Amino acid sequence: MLARTTSRALLFSTLLALAGCGDDDASTQLDAGIDASAQDGGSDGGPPASAVCDELDLASTPMRTSGLGDAPGEVAGDFTVTQLDGSTWTLSERWSGCESYVFLVHFPGASGDALFATSLARLFGEGPRNTRYFFLSYDESADARRARMEALRASFEDDLAFWLEGQPEEHAFWRERMHFVTDRATEVQGSVGAHLRSLIEFASTPGNEVDHPDHGRIGVPAPVAFGIDRAQTWDEADNLAPAVGRPPELGMAAYLGHFYEYRAALDARLASEADATIVTLLDERTTGRVFRPEVTLPDAATMATFDQLEIDIEITCDEGNPFACSEWDRIADIQICTGTSSDPVAACDQRLEIARWITPYWRRGRQRYAIDATPFLALMREGGARRFFVELGPEWERATEWVAKVSLRFRTVGGTPRATGGARAFVGGAFDATYNTMHPPFSFTPPAGATRVELVTILSGHGQTDGDNCAEWCDHRHVFTVNGTALPEIRHEGRIGEDVGCAVRARDGAIPGQWGNWAQSRAYWCPGLPVDAVRTDITSRVTVGEENTITYAGRFRTDAPRGGDIALSAYVVWYAE
Repeated sequence: MLARTTSRALLFSTLLALAGCGDDDASTQLDAGIDASAQDGGSDGGPPASAVCDELDLASTPMRTSGLGDAPGEVAGDFTVTQLDGSTWTLSERWSGCESYVFLVHFPGASGDALFATSLARLFGEGPRNTRYFFLSYDESADARRARMEALRASFEDDLAFWLEGQPEEHAFWRERMHFVTDRATEVQGSVGAHLRSLIEFASTPGNEVDHPDHGRIGVPAPVAFGIDRAQTWDEADNLAPAVGRPPELGMAAYLGHFYEYRAALDARLASEADATIVTLLDERTTGRVFRPEVTLPDAATMATFDQLEIDIEITCDEGNPFACSEWDRIADIQICTGTSSDPVAACDQRLEIARWITPYWRRGRQRYAIDATPFLALMREGGARRFFVELGPEWERATEWVAKVSLRFRTVGGTPRATGGARAFVGGAFDATYNTMHPPFSFTPPAGATRVELVTILSGHGQTDGDNCAEWCDHRHVFTVNGTALPEIRHEGRIGEDVGCAVRARDGAIPGQWGNWAQSRAYWCPGLPVDAVRTDITSRVTVGEENTITYAGRFRTDAPRGGDIALSAYVVWYAE
């Protein structure tokens, strides 16, 4: 973990301007409301709204018109913006049912000016094609707003010409998706103006700071970025800095659309799986971190029919101030308790990990993951009463409130063997000179009827030793042998520490806009993302019905361990038809 941006001078200079303490010529007065007499001048042209849905083969959903609200997480309503050419763009008139909408706001002052001088190339180079971007300014002066948008559009055209040279169709496509707005941000007609006014009012109201034990009172950051996701709900993107200590960049908003697309697809898939048997482990608003729920699984005969297990994890921080959310990138996991005591704590003194994810840095909003835990059906075949250990973060960290939902999803998909048994072979530990001596060979005997045997590993590196930043940021590798034959080396894919190595995984569920070094890739993990189990088929190297031996060693590149910690759960799992 690295430090977060917590300097109030950095985070809140814009809001100081809003409150009358501020820089340059920023207004000290908040807008009183939308002019009810404003007339809609008609929407601009462009391709049919559904064209991008057809291009990307995305289902179109109807626009929601009830249950609307202005707060984060609530349903966004209609809005109309006026663009540089004088045309208007209205959401309801251009609704496609498959797009997301990202809003980037200029606040007068040094930090706002610097933000709006950054490149937009990443938006069209790495952002999804079904995202629209709206550029707004809070400046009181209409002339200043127009000049700001003209300069930004000119920069955008330069980027198009350079990065998409000789591609006029792509130029036209992206021009139509970039909206340079001349209305004052808080005076945009409809839901966008109302939402922004509510954010500014909350941020400017004394008492909405977070009293942090290490950083003092932390105010609410300026609402420079927010979105309307595929579900038509508000999301606060908060932070556009690519790393702690670096200035924000408009291009970092490219990853929001990918996250919205991921979440929409996951929500739709899980909602469509009517055949799933769901067992709830947790569903409550809480400041807790560790839970030991006892639940009743289906009976053994029913459990024997399942060939798929996913763990559905949905965590929502709905605080108005992101710094009231959980602040660090900690290990969170689900484990099966194996003790026999009737006391919940004693029963969970011994347990087996079946799913892991890393919590995000300070970030409002809703995260959701469906972690594939299919191999661990082998640990639940008896069914009946079972106790689980649900860890949303370390029990000792600062308590923050969230809505936490965790459930097991059992299904019968067909076409794959069922996990029928297994054993944990290795766990991690301090990645030092004694690490490998702590992992003696492990023996296992799959039954004669087993048709498939796998090595299943849940692996991530943590800690930052001097010199090499092991094991969070260093190249550690892991070698297993089965009956003397080496398996392919397990190593991190890609470059560890890559600038946007985790940002690009927004399409896999890494939530953008965290207040920390969320964008850079770690060794086997990202903040706000599951640590997926790696399944290696070892059937051909195993003799079923007889004793087999597996060995394990960890390395720093090709050398001995150097420091830090390895979080490892390694299992041998066997399957039958």
